[in-house]
Amino acid sequence: MAVRRVRHILYTAAGMGMALVGGCAGVSTPPATGASPSSSAACATPAPDLRAAYNRPYQIHGRHYAPLTSSTGYTVRGLASWYGWESGSTTAMGTPFRPRAFSAASRDLPLPTCARVTNLSNGRSIVVLVNDRGPFVDGRALDLSYGAAHALGMAGQGTAPVQIVALAPAATPPAITAGGTSTVASLPMAPEIPVPSQSFLQTGAFSQVNNATRERDRLLKAGIHGVLIVPGLVKGQPYYKVQIGPLPDGITAVKVITELKQMGFHDFYSVEQ
Repeated sequence: MAVRRVRHILYTAAGMGMALVGGCAGVSTPPATGASPSSSAACATPAPDLRAAYNRPYQIHGRHYAPLTSSTGYTVRGLASWYGWESGSTTAMGTPFRPRAFSAASRDLPLPTCARVTNLSNGRSIVVLVNDRGPFVDGRALDLSYGAAHALGMAGQGTAPVQIVALAPAATPPAITAGGTSTVASLPMAPEIPVPSQSFLQTGAFSQVNNATRERDRLLKAGIHGVLIVPGLVKGQPYYKVQIGPLPDGITAVKVITELKQMGFHDFYSVEQ
């Protein structure tokens, strides 16, 4: 994903307990309501402007990337992760980032591209608008918005094996400015379907995945369920966030908070997705 500012809100344990009593969602990610949005008509893009800055070769954390000049024939299987509200307000294309929209970030697909993403664990399939760059974490093929991850039934797991198939662009070319780049106003917006918000507790963010794994294992050993490792960027650097959730209700939230305090955790965050 593009480099963005993290915006978590720190609560005291007591304050967090009261806040979560008032608004929590399911223990595990509930199935998306209704049929999966699968029609390619939900996402239509012009042919990518290959002269735009976001489609030129770039460098992140010392590694060089060269976006494809065409998405024709692009079919990839790999691991998808997701990112949410903490990611900021704009995509690599300069368009608004809307966590509940069906969008995604790719290191190599030309922007924008519509793609069908299928969760190979449960068969759910949706069409997303690829309008961002990332994920810059080894072993990840795609970063999905929270809305897309929820529709695919993977928001509670953090990651899932997926198949990514690029769809052909529409015939209409993008509007070009005098400077030779697409205007933001002409760029397509991702389809957005409302999904319920969910509450998580974040216990830490680590620059090394081994440290995040140790914290996750410690929480699991203590009997705390639903512990995720969510990769992301903090001030431009890759971090691995350890989160518990989604939390089902106030009673469970207060119980988890009590257990965390008994284990010596005090500086944890409330994260709403």
